[in-house]
Amino acid sequence: MRIDNLSHAIIFSAEEGSGSLPQALLLAKYILCINKTSSNKACGLCASCRKTRTYVHPDWHFVVPVNRSSSITHSRNPVTDDFLDAWREVLLENERITEQEWYQKINLENRQGAISVAEAGNLLNKLQYKPFEGGSRVVLIWLPERMHPAAANKLLKTLEEPASGTYFLLVSHRPDQLLPTIRSRCMHVQVSPEAQIAVPKEIRIQLEKLLDMCLSGKPSEVTQWAEDMAALKREEQKSFIHYTLQILRQYYMVHLGLPSLARLDTALQEKAQRYAIRMPESFFTHIAEQLNISAERLERHVNAKVLFTSLAFDFFLSLQR
Repeated sequence: MRIDNLSHAIIFSAEEGSGSLPQALLLAKYILCINKTSSNKACGLCASCRKTRTYVHPDWHFVVPVNRSSSITHSRNPVTDDFLDAWREVLLENERITEQEWYQKINLENRQGAISVAEAGNLLNKLQYKPFEGGSRVVLIWLPERMHPAAANKLLKTLEEPASGTYFLLVSHRPDQLLPTIRSRCMHVQVSPEAQIAVPKEIRIQLEKLLDMCLSGKPSEVTQWAEDMAALKREEQKSFIHYTLQILRQYYMVHLGLPSLARLDTALQEKAQRYAIRMPESFFTHIAEQLNISAERLERHVNAKVLFTSLAFDFFLSLQR
């Protein structure tokens, strides 16, 4: 890959916890390397590589969703720079960080992270100056779907016509939620499912508990399950819905007799088989729709108890047919 032929703006998209962020980080390190190898990799040895290894290169800018936390007491709107040390620590520990894990790291509690107009202004202020080290410059935006529309509009012109040597790498779990004007200015890279990591064990347990109650015909226990879910933090609720969609896609592949496409190990495949054979075809399409609706309603901060009670009984009724 010749750096001259690289698109100036790229969206890496995949499900949460996948390899989309690691791939973007690798590309950023390659772009900033001053002694690129013939195998299209960063050399790992030059002065730039030593800085990108710990994410302290002065020409590598990060934009991530943030909000006020117990550690931010000033009155202005917080921006990524206020949490930059925490973000670097996260990348060194786990490049497949999830949104919920990030919010826990910076103590947002029940607040939703966002990319604000103040963040866009802060970035544009940095980009008006020449690169510190005279070479390329990278802006990595993690979860651009959390960008306020006004912030996105403020960045549009720069995203469309960045200064020479400036590259925007966007890492998104929901590119469909980006403004069309943002998507149209970027090359889109879909990260393959093989790069995805396993669903968190606790979420499989929560889902299996619900399925067992529904399949055994215990509506009173289903109600209690909904109350337990409503007591969780908002980001934990979102994670449950997100990963449940992924699990049910795996079950559906097993239901169709295509277990190899589910990419499950032997133990999980056997468990998936036990559930999938008891699920009617209509269950998968109906519940997927209800889960997507629930995800949208969570974004609008609807009453969680009402939402999960409705969702739980959608499961119950769909599995009683």
